[in-house]
Amino acid sequence: MSPASPVHPGATAALVAFVTDRSRPADPATRAALRDLVVDTVGVAVAGRTTEPVRLLEDWLREEEPAERGAVRPGTAAAWGSPRRLGPADAALVNGTAAHALDWDDAAPSMAMHPAAVLLPTLFALAARRPVSGPELDAAYCVGSAVFRAVSETLPHALHYGRGWHNTSTTGRLAATAAGAHLLGTPPATTAHAIGMAASMAAGSLANFGSMTKPMHAGLAARDAVMALGLASRGFTANPAQLEARGGFLHLFGEYDAGLAARLGERLEHWATAWVHDFAIKPYPSCFATQRAIDAARELRAELAAQGSGPADVARVEVSLEHGGTRPLRDAPPRTGLEAKFSVEYTVALALVAGDVVLDDFTDAALARPDVAALAPRVHLSERPPAEGPGHTVVRVHTAAGRVLERTVHHSRGDAHNPLTAPELAAKFRQCAGPDSDAWFEQLRAVPDAASTADLQTVLAGPPRA
Repeated sequence: MSPASPVHPGATAALVAFVTDRSRPADPATRAALRDLVVDTVGVAVAGRTTEPVRLLEDWLREEEPAERGAVRPGTAAAWGSPRRLGPADAALVNGTAAHALDWDDAAPSMAMHPAAVLLPTLFALAARRPVSGPELDAAYCVGSAVFRAVSETLPHALHYGRGWHNTSTTGRLAATAAGAHLLGTPPATTAHAIGMAASMAAGSLANFGSMTKPMHAGLAARDAVMALGLASRGFTANPAQLEARGGFLHLFGEYDAGLAARLGERLEHWATAWVHDFAIKPYPSCFATQRAIDAARELRAELAAQGSGPADVARVEVSLEHGGTRPLRDAPPRTGLEAKFSVEYTVALALVAGDVVLDDFTDAALARPDVAALAPRVHLSERPPAEGPGHTVVRVHTAAGRVLERTVHHSRGDAHNPLTAPELAAKFRQCAGPDSDAWFEQLRAVPDAASTADLQTVLAGPPRA
């Protein structure tokens, strides 16, 4: 039997049928969620463009590109928050990397991934060559969100992530390619080849968390989706049954389960709208696995203060995460501000000492703060057994006087079940884009409702800057 021959036919066909179905009715809830995700993702990307990994990436692109690139020309896409224009694939790479650079972008609580940082850079880059409407962007985003989650379930996610694969980057390539195919109206056969190419491009290692490469996972996934769609539209081929083929995506990145694969179409339809209950906009610029613990620590700090105590009275802190919750986190104390984003010990100590966790807390210099450095070694992290169920974090503070204070958080601030308020979202955008960015916030928020995105790249570039 050929290595490329299908042994469990149907999964790719089910995905392609879902992607190319343009009869699915719109849901007002997805449009409302997308408004918030557009402003949040562009905002964190604008802030992310000031970071060293994005600066290095853009410097490399300048060396590689002809001198005339970077200017506004037909078909070029914006590097968000700047007048610079790039080809769609390069724009997707830069904007995806920037969106993920601060680890302040959205997350899917059920599966520890960052859909918007991959999907929106892809869709906005493709829209540079083919103006579309806001509702069409919404429909395409829903397709990509569904593929992200349904394919992750099929692997399944716990096994895939447990092996060290970063599904923002692996399933993200399939999801972004699917979203782009829907946006462009790509025919089924061409879509199948694009999905096949994206599957061969898939990669992304958890071992790179806490390094500059981690945010590039999102950018590479977005770039590769643009590339796969462009090549497929020109006749470039791949295995049109890639997912289920021997040696295909589901075998390589998971353990093929025929029952799960047979349900892929059903799960895609479910997630086409249900994703609105499975996204979170982060209030804190750190790994999603830290968010509930930070919320709990802030509440416990207030309780300590009400009792006349403070961080100096804390003898021990216990943080209990759901089964698998420690996978994206660091085992060793952070050595850099970037590594600190993946440290529950640091972020919980910081929340207990300072009462908040903000962007400036993740510089290398911030790690030397004496009161936080003294408390962090007293924070102890553990996972609960699978039988105790997913979805919550427990933090216990033991004081030197023998008291025990405890908080359980099921939904962190910013979760779809505990959303940020409109003023909180606007305040986060101002932190990222500057104090005079309110008008831009409103322009971006209107994108999913626009009759045409003909001026989208101008909107994404933002207001002129001195």
